[in-house]
Amino acid sequence: MILFEIRDYLKLAGNAPVRDLALHFKINETDAKAMLEHWVKKGYARKMPAGSLCQGGCRSCAPDAIEIYEWSDTTPSN
Repeated sequence: MILFEIRDYLKLAGNAPVRDLALHFKINETDAKAMLEHWVKKGYARKMPAGSLCQGGCRSCAPDAIEIYEWSDTTPSN
């Protein structure tokens, strides 16, 4: 199931933009974001603050336009 494939990809990468996940799995960004939000609600991932990884050097995009999600190594508390 692609939900678990996204989990594994994000675990391996540590963090990834929604766009990269959508391209990798050949799905649209809306679906990729919905699957990422599943892991956020479970407490395993989090959406990173806008522009948190951008160094601002290339200026090819608006840093707040890129949504990046990060996998958390900690087990969520119930």
